[in-house]
Amino acid sequence: MHFDVRHRNMKRTLMPMKRFKSLSGRSKLLLGGLAVLALLVTAFVYVEVTQSRDELLGSVRAEALLLMETLNRGSEITITAGRELDQALIDRMLLSARLLDARDEARPMSQSRLAAEARELGLAVAMFFDGSGAAGSTSAPRKSAVDVDAAHPIMKEVLTPVLDGSYVWTADSRIHCPWTDDTLFVLAHARGNRDGAVLLGLSSSELLELRKRLGIGKLVQDIGDTPDIAYVLLQDSLGILTASRGIQEMSAIDEDPFLQQAMETDSAYTRIREYDGGRVFEAVRRLSFHDGTTMLSRIGLSLVRVRAIQQRSMRRTILIAIGFFVTAAILLVLLLTRQRFATLAAEHRRVTTYTGLVLDNIADAVVASDAQGTITVFNEAAVALLGVDADAATGRAYDTIVPDDALLLRRTREHGEPIGFEEVSRTNAEGEQRQLVVSTSIIRGDDGAVETMVAIARDFTEQRRAQAQLQRRDRLTAMGELAGGIAHEIRNPLNAISIIAQRFRAEFTPREDLEEFETLTETVRTEVQRVNGIITQFLEFARPTPLTLEEVHPARLLANSVNVVGSQAMAKNIRVSVIADPALTLQADAGKLQQVLLNLLQNAIDAMEAGGEIKCIACERNGDMMLSIADNGPGIPEEEQAKIFNLYYTTKSTGTGLGLSIVHHIISEHDGDISVTSEKGHGTTFRILLPTTR
Repeated sequence: MHFDVRHRNMKRTLMPMKRFKSLSGRSKLLLGGLAVLALLVTAFVYVEVTQSRDELLGSVRAEALLLMETLNRGSEITITAGRELDQALIDRMLLSARLLDARDEARPMSQSRLAAEARELGLAVAMFFDGSGAAGSTSAPRKSAVDVDAAHPIMKEVLTPVLDGSYVWTADSRIHCPWTDDTLFVLAHARGNRDGAVLLGLSSSELLELRKRLGIGKLVQDIGDTPDIAYVLLQDSLGILTASRGIQEMSAIDEDPFLQQAMETDSAYTRIREYDGGRVFEAVRRLSFHDGTTMLSRIGLSLVRVRAIQQRSMRRTILIAIGFFVTAAILLVLLLTRQRFATLAAEHRRVTTYTGLVLDNIADAVVASDAQGTITVFNEAAVALLGVDADAATGRAYDTIVPDDALLLRRTREHGEPIGFEEVSRTNAEGEQRQLVVSTSIIRGDDGAVETMVAIARDFTEQRRAQAQLQRRDRLTAMGELAGGIAHEIRNPLNAISIIAQRFRAEFTPREDLEEFETLTETVRTEVQRVNGIITQFLEFARPTPLTLEEVHPARLLANSVNVVGSQAMAKNIRVSVIADPALTLQADAGKLQQVLLNLLQNAIDAMEAGGEIKCIACERNGDMMLSIADNGPGIPEEEQAKIFNLYYTTKSTGTGLGLSIVHHIISEHDGDISVTSEKGHGTTFRILLPTTR
């Protein structure tokens, strides 16, 4: 589609040229202008290509110098570390020699004991010699193919300076061991309190393997294995000291003036040279050590990428030169394209900003990750839901941010299928159980591969809680109305029964069993009064009195409630404490709120057998007033917690099941919320949330 538009634009541009052919002057002027424009464009492209090449070479030079600095510093550190390692080995062998000498002096060592000591100290061989050079104890078995006396001449060059008193100790790393068929690093040390010497040997093959792992050759190999590095080598006037893989031969220093110049100063030199059938960018710098040793470090970087870029630039230049007659049209298209790109960029920024604002202002948590599980989108609702900062979450693995997979992205990634709406329970950082509704979706690329996974989660804990409270309120209201109707129907017969019982007691006197008659009539009257009291409570629940709102101090209400139940708590050795700010106030019915607190305190006291603690707390929470009654009693079983506010539900043998129902009814009348948290064996906490103003 774009090609068609461009083609039509070219036709419209060329049509005026045909019209102007009849006018030779204008045609020539137009053609000359196009030629000049084409030449200018070609010159510009050439300059751009040249500048790009220079910048690329500058980048390659900077990279080469950085690698050179790394190699030189690494070489210095490695060589210094090698020397320190040699000294550490010598120190270790000196310490081992003194230790074995002291142990042999304390108790002469047998061959087996000396061999065990040598193995413990990591030695290949350990031997004792007297002042005349005769061998004593040795860690090598006597039944070896080459005995100690035959091996003695091999050790003579090390032992002689120590035995004749020229040195306290000497060392040599070119001694061949006949028992291990290996070259040893050998150290001889004079004995402390007797004539003779202790001779110890370490396996040179183990030292060589250690130096291979830690030496400068390993560093050169590691750097040389980097892509786009043709070679890395260290070289002195005698030849190559170490080099990366595949290096057979390189120019000697005395044959190359460039290398000779680099060898004379501490500056880095660079050049482009032929190597292995291609061109490389070589950096050379002298490397000097404290002992006067000097060498050259050389690094060659491949110019394949630079050459490829240069070739592409030249091809573009040639194509532009060939197509100079369409330059004007191309420039026009480029201009239009640039304008469109700027417009699209501005539109993209606007859409991106708008999308970000939308994501950050919607109530649902939105989290997106790529196919590898790295988080790419984390909006403000997700921050509030998961308690993780957006900057800390973006760019990190989803499994580390949400290890419990509460947003189901891990399951979506593993199964490769989106998840519809699913309820998930999650405990937040404050220890609260939250109910989430989560759905996930998958965005795939043109090849069908997963590109992005998106999870949308909504916290509907409060909605569920409000729904449950409304259902409970409706149920309590319906049951209260039913109870009120039944209470009216029962009260009339009860009154009749009470009157009849009173008349029986006042007007009839039995001839026998008078005492039993009076007891029965009194029982009937008492039970009728008790049932009438229950009916009165039913009627109060069914038709509660209107609230009398006033300014209430929660601290004062809690203190009054604690004073009322104080004697009962003291009798059961229960400690009751109040934590409340006396300045806190809210609009409420003081009498009914006092009834709520007394009911909850009484239930807490009844729940505990003997001893314990009840904490009463009043504080502000998110603009509301929170009242909390917490005990450390036996707790409420989980299966009963959902029933405790139901009408007539009770676990007490003498209870009516109205107490907590009335409490719930009073809190609902105040537009508040009451919840219970309990764990069997760890106590119960009732939390009341009330609006501070109405």
